[in-house]
Amino acid sequence: EDSAMGKKILSILGLGIVLIGIVFGGNLVLILVGAILLGLGQTSKENGNNSKNKQVFHEFFDDVNIDPVSHLLDVSDTNIPLPKHDYCSGSGYVQGKYKGLDVEFCTIKLIDVTEVLRDETGLWEKNENQIYEGQWMLCNLDCKFSTWLTIYPHSLLDKQTIKTGNNAFDKKFNLSCGDQKEALKILDSGCLEKIMTLTNGPFRKFALNLNMDGKLYIAAHNGHGFENASRDELKWFMDWIDVFKL
Repeated sequence: EDSAMGKKILSILGLGIVLIGIVFGGNLVLILVGAILLGLGQTSKENGNNSKNKQVFHEFFDDVNIDPVSHLLDVSDTNIPLPKHDYCSGSGYVQGKYKGLDVEFCTIKLIDVTEVLRDETGLWEKNENQIYEGQWMLCNLDCKFSTWLTIYPHSLLDKQTIKTGNNAFDKKFNLSCGDQKEALKILDSGCLEKIMTLTNGPFRKFALNLNMDGKLYIAAHNGHGFENASRDELKWFMDWIDVFKL
C-alpha cells in the first residue's frame, strides 16, 4: 500500500510541476521535469500491476509462461458468436498448466473500421473503433467428446434454440451443437447446475465453446483484459475447466 501511495504521489507531483511550468509562461525546464516524474510514476504503477498479475498466475498454475512466442488460442477456431468486426487482435498471452492440462489466457479485442470522406480534403479517411474487449481462455482437456457445443447469452431478439429442460439455463443461454442428443448427454443435470452456479461469479456475460477434440474456450465478455486479473476471476476460469474435465 505504501508503494502504491508513493507511485500515486509521484504522478501527482509530476502533473503539478507540468501545470506550474505551463502557467509560468511555458517554462520548458519545469515541464520537462514534471513530465519525467509523471512518467516514472505511471511506469512504476504499470510495472507493479504486471508484477502482481504474474504472481496471481503463478499462484494457481504450473509452468507459467508470460508472453509466449507461439500461441495456442485462435478465435477463428471457436464457434462463439461475436459482433461484426473487421479484424481481431490478441494481447497479454499467458500459458500454464492446470492439473496437468495446457491452458492459455489472452485479451481479445475486436476492431471495426469505417471510411469517412473529409469535406476539407476530399480524401477518404479510415477510422478504427474498438467494439469489443474480453478475457478469453483455452484449455486442452486432453480427451474427446461425441459432439461440439456452444453456449452463449440469450437475448430477446434471439429465437430459442435447443432446450435443455433447465428453465433457468434456457432463459439465460442459447445452445448450438453438432448433435442435440449427444450435447444433452454432456449437459446433464449436474453439469447444468454447476454452470448456473458460475453465473453468480465475477463475470455475468460470457460464452463457451467445447469442440470434439476436447478444446474448451471460455470468453468473458467484460470489456477489459487480464492486466489486473484477480484471484476470483482466475478461479472462475478454473471452475469451468473442472465442469468439463473428465
